[in-house]
Amino acid sequence: MSKNKGLAIELTSLLDVILIMLFWVMMVSSDKADKAEQDADARVAAANAQAQQQIDSAVEEANKNAEKYINERLAEQREQLDMLDEYIKTVEGFENGEMLSISITYVDSSEMLSFTRAGEQLSSVVVTSYSNIEYEIRRVLDMLPDRNGIILAAFIYDGNTALYRDVQAVRQALEGLRKDYSGIYFAYINTSGQS
Repeated sequence: MSKNKGLAIELTSLLDVILIMLFWVMMVSSDKADKAEQDADARVAAANAQAQQQIDSAVEEANKNAEKYINERLAEQREQLDMLDEYIKTVEGFENGEMLSISITYVDSSEMLSFTRAGEQLSSVVVTSYSNIEYEIRRVLDMLPDRNGIILAAFIYDGNTALYRDVQAVRQALEGLRKDYSGIYFAYINTSGQS
C-alpha cells in the first residue's frame, strides 16, 4: 500500500486566483491599449488641425498675393490704356494741326523764336541770350492746356539762313526740357532741305 493515499491537493482555489489575475492583466492591458489609442487619436487630430491651419494660412497668403498681383497688373493695364487714349488724342490733334511749331527767324539781325499751334500764334520773342531760350520755350509749354500730357512739337528753321550756333542752342534747350516734360516729342525740320 501506498503511503500517500490519503493526501489530496485542492487546486480549485489556485485556479480561481490564476484566472482572477489573468482577467486583471487583460483588463489593465485593455485599458492601456484604449488609452494609447485615445492618445494617438488626439495626436492625429491635433496634427491634422495644425496641418489644416497651415494649409488655410498658406492658401490665404497665396490668395492675397494673387489678388495683389492681379490688382497691380490691372493698374498697369489701366495706365497703359490711359496712355493709349492720350496717344490717340495726340495723333488726332496732330491730324487737326495742333502740333506746336517753334520756328527761328531773324529780324534786323536779331534771333526771334515764334510759337504757333493750330494756326494760332502763341508767342514771339526776341532771343537776347542763350540762357533765356529754354525759359521762353518752358513758358510757352506751360501755357498749353495739355502740358502734362503728350505734346508733339516741331522745331522749324531754314538751314540756309539760320546760324548753326542758334540752331544748336535751341536744340539743347529742347533736349533740356525732356526731364520736366516726359510726354514731349520733338521733330527737327530744316526747310532748306539740308540737315
